[in-house]
Amino acid sequence: MKVEQLLYLKEAVKYKSISIAAEKNFISQPSLSGAINKLEKELGVELLRRTSKGVAPTEIGEMILEKSKIIFDTMREIESVASQHGQKGTVNVSSIPCICDRIIPKTVLKLKELEQDVMLSITTGESTQVAHNVSSGISSVGLLIYHEGLEDSMDLQYTPLFRDEYILYIGPFSPFWEAESITLEEMLKQPYIAYREEFVRNNGGLTGLLGKNNQPNVVFRTDDNESLKRMIAQDDYVAFFPKFMSRDDFYLQNGLIRAIPISDALVEIEVGLVESTKYKLNQIDRIFLDVLQNVIEKDTLLRK
Repeated sequence: MKVEQLLYLKEAVKYKSISIAAEKNFISQPSLSGAINKLEKELGVELLRRTSKGVAPTEIGEMILEKSKIIFDTMREIESVASQHGQKGTVNVSSIPCICDRIIPKTVLKLKELEQDVMLSITTGESTQVAHNVSSGISSVGLLIYHEGLEDSMDLQYTPLFRDEYILYIGPFSPFWEAESITLEEMLKQPYIAYREEFVRNNGGLTGLLGKNNQPNVVFRTDDNESLKRMIAQDDYVAFFPKFMSRDDFYLQNGLIRAIPISDALVEIEVGLVESTKYKLNQIDRIFLDVLQNVIEKDTLLRK
């Protein structure tokens, strides 16, 4: 039995719907339903009554949920005790990958400069995965790109941090290697490498920014940003990257790839912070966030 399984059971009962619980926790419906089914098999009892109108706890399900409150309360007490034990510990962060190119390294350096004994444990993923990790308690804080529906979640608190814009990464084998810019129409014809589920969902992300009728020619998908950039440097592939967050990129700084803007479209994004409304941040988390926001504020001022 895992705490996450109990959490999903609690959420399904809270919303009286597995699909709504999945949406609010930024996880797929099959994954949430599967976690509850697995818990039922492990315990050997039925926890939910499933009907066409939704779900409701069985009698034993209600008893288990009542007992699980002790677990969640104890977890919060443990976090509270740890937060009062001085300024040392690990911060679990979920983040979009490009935050790790510039902002996270500068934050780590600042923490060392301030002699803060803070270790970061960072999980990278798409913005929807970041939101799920924070909502489910896997990560304390999340750094992501704002997407439609994010602020509708009762389990997350969203705070905008700064704005950025997408530019196109190209390699020396691209016909646009010497160009200063590229039109949106021209860009859509280039062989595009997508990061994970880019241009798959019907809303949010780059799909929402470019519009459903402006879908690029996706020829490859990868969950490894380094592989993605290597392929761009070695062939005529292209991909979008945030301008500000990626300006310290190794490939870019060493002339292995170039970044050019879309001349007839401004693809702007908002980067923000998400915290859980269900789990309180401890002292170490807040130290990290204070330093992070200070770094972003100074970096943003230098950018102007």
